[in-house]
Amino acid sequence: MSNRAFLAAAAATLLYACASGGPAPAGLSFGYDVPTPPTATYRMADTMTMIMDTPEGEMDMVMSSASTIELTFAADSGGVRANGTVSDFSASMASTMMGNMDLPAEAISGDLEFVIGPLGDVEMVSTPQMTGGGLPMAAPFQFNTQELFPRFPDRPLMPGDAWADTVTASLGLEALGVPVPIEGIGEDPTIYNYTLVGDTVVDGRTVQKIALSNVVSAQPSMEEAGETMAMDMVGTVEGFILWDPERGLVAAVDLVRTVEGSMSMMGMSMTMTMAGPSKLRLIN
Repeated sequence: MSNRAFLAAAAATLLYACASGGPAPAGLSFGYDVPTPPTATYRMADTMTMIMDTPEGEMDMVMSSASTIELTFAADSGGVRANGTVSDFSASMASTMMGNMDLPAEAISGDLEFVIGPLGDVEMVSTPQMTGGGLPMAAPFQFNTQELFPRFPDRPLMPGDAWADTVTASLGLEALGVPVPIEGIGEDPTIYNYTLVGDTVVDGRTVQKIALSNVVSAQPSMEEAGETMAMDMVGTVEGFILWDPERGLVAAVDLVRTVEGSMSMMGMSMTMTMAGPSKLRLIN
């Protein structure tokens, strides 16, 4: 399989690595403020298995990444300003046709900085950058603000209440060293559907559980040396978010993504399926 086919497939994988939004305590309006304590440490882990039917035969690929994010919060005129660092980063890809690749921890550099509005609107200031060739496309550093800081509706919520959040994805592929522009990414908005399930107890703490479900489609394409590669993908995201009202932060995210579609290039068409979990935990 060509490197260009790999880049296109990996870009499609990125499109569905995104996930979520969040809840409010039952019967209460809720928003963001400086949490107590004003620090948080999250551990994130992501795995995606892809199976592609190529002219050379079936190819399977497992892409995974993990990282720790340490955040410090302070009051800001726009709401809450967060500054963070990324550590313990790792990424790998294992493929029957392409072999195994690992990305060293030093492949990621730079800090996180963003401002969170009262209801969860996030303005990014800076994001860590990746180096290392093709592997970052397969298993990049993932930071999805809809997971960590879901947007709340501006109304009280009770168990059973549902709401939706519309998000237009922006992957920032230029920072990953993609050699040519990829069109059709982030053009169609994704509607995340949430339902407040209610109280649940995890490790002795009462948290709010929110169910998440969404379907997204995309048709990314790229052209290099006069050849066009195009994809037609449909994906689903199912899972839940746990909100800790005492901390005023997301305590956990568990999502499962499933993607099906096809890719055409050089007059050939290939089918593919991708699936895998994405997990986030507040560890301190």
